[in-house]
Amino acid sequence: MQTKRMIMTAVLALTLVMSGCVNSDSNIDETSENTNVEVKVDENDETADETETETESSTVTEETTHTETSDETNSDEINNETSEGSSDSQTSSQVAHVQDSENQESQVNLSQEELEIIQPNELGEVMIVMYHGLGKKNSAYVRTPESFRADLETYYEMGFRPVNLSDYVDGNIEVEAGMTPIVLTFDDGNKSNFNLLEVDGEMLLDPDSAVGIIVDFNKKNPDWALKGSFFLNGGTPFGQKGQVDYKVNWLVDNGFEVGNHSYGHEDLTDQDGAGIQKTLGKNIQEIESRIDGYTVNTLALPFGKRPKDQERYDLVTAGVYDGIAYEHKAILLVGWKPEVSVYDKSFDPLAIMRVQSGDGDFQMIHWLEDYRNNPHKRFISDGNINTVTVPEKLVERMNLDLVGDKEVITYNLSETE
Repeated sequence: MQTKRMIMTAVLALTLVMSGCVNSDSNIDETSENTNVEVKVDENDETADETETETESSTVTEETTHTETSDETNSDEINNETSEGSSDSQTSSQVAHVQDSENQESQVNLSQEELEIIQPNELGEVMIVMYHGLGKKNSAYVRTPESFRADLETYYEMGFRPVNLSDYVDGNIEVEAGMTPIVLTFDDGNKSNFNLLEVDGEMLLDPDSAVGIIVDFNKKNPDWALKGSFFLNGGTPFGQKGQVDYKVNWLVDNGFEVGNHSYGHEDLTDQDGAGIQKTLGKNIQEIESRIDGYTVNTLALPFGKRPKDQERYDLVTAGVYDGIAYEHKAILLVGWKPEVSVYDKSFDPLAIMRVQSGDGDFQMIHWLEDYRNNPHKRFISDGNINTVTVPEKLVERMNLDLVGDKEVITYNLSETE
């Protein structure tokens, strides 16, 4: 066992050097090839419009244009194989859960030596990154395909690993020891997020769409799971009429999730109680009707805005439309900074901050650089989904109600001169 611990310690040390302390540039040169087919994206593909933002109650509100397309496609299948985004092997760029040699599935707590090396902090910050669409140039709401690929490379090299919003909120943060969870969110259901191309009579995944890029990245890096949260409006999500059912089911079947963004992208502050319940409840019912047995219970606020009066505020969280109740367990703002840990006393699942996916002040690139300079601020996983490990000095910040039945582990680092 001592020999096993020594080997594990060496692997962990190498991993911390490679993934947690990378001092690379914010934008990494594109080196990967497109997946499956080399087809240019139609220049008429929809992208999220670059818009202005406004600050309201310490949040930056969102301005986007909701559009629909009437593009017609007929195939119900994509000839595109995907990985499930998991890897059973340990490599120099991945730390697997510490495993009992007698039982591969059992998880054991980290030793003091491993705690010293990894320094897990599950009360650290988590970035929920807000994307809208891919286009020809970068802005606060749009990334080029090349920049989105570079974003994934940067996240990966810095030791981030993806989880869905629901898993983050529920505390099901299953990433390897020493890694940091990151939530990628995509608003509006733009075509550039999930596009199909017809090639020789077959429908193929567009390699320059957000989903296509994530799938390709997963194939090259299996420990980058197929995760991401897509917030849809009514009508024709992802802009290809006839393919909506296929796309939303494909996302859920392959590890992603879909959520509510209102039916018509209405400003909820302009709606009365009935209007709020209609646009939120109707959209949920439409999405759920497309996915058998699926529950939509997360919301990205249109324009990042929510009524302040208590009655309408509460109806954004839960209400009834057409005799059917809805309830959101997590509500996303636009925001401008990373969010606290789900175990932190200050965490509010109904007002979750996001980081805008741009290169400007207090946008995504800014926070990545901040983590390079201040790695202690990040959520660092202990690799065990059944435990919550934090430095002893931070334990008073923990909300034990949110921890639930997980085991809380605290530790102190050895003092050195």
